[in-house]
Amino acid sequence: MKIIEIRPSKKFRYHWEANEGEGVQPTFAGKKDAVDYATGRFGGCAGEIHVYSQDGSTVEEKISVNDQNKYPTAG
Repeated sequence: MKIIEIRPSKKFRYHWEANEGEGVQPTFAGKKDAVDYATGRFGGCAGEIHVYSQDGSTVEEKISVNDQNKYPTAG
């Protein structure tokens, strides 16, 4: 199962990173842009998107992605 983490950027203040793996961490000006990017990265496989809080310490939202690229649950 693939997991992408959306975290506040340590390098750029007030920006968000979509962490897919080592070396794959594009940075976005807004959290919504990072989530939109992450939802497009599954390519037909199942997984989850973990969205962290502003301080980066806790997961505040989990978005499940099924294998048909649909996003039925968030919470």
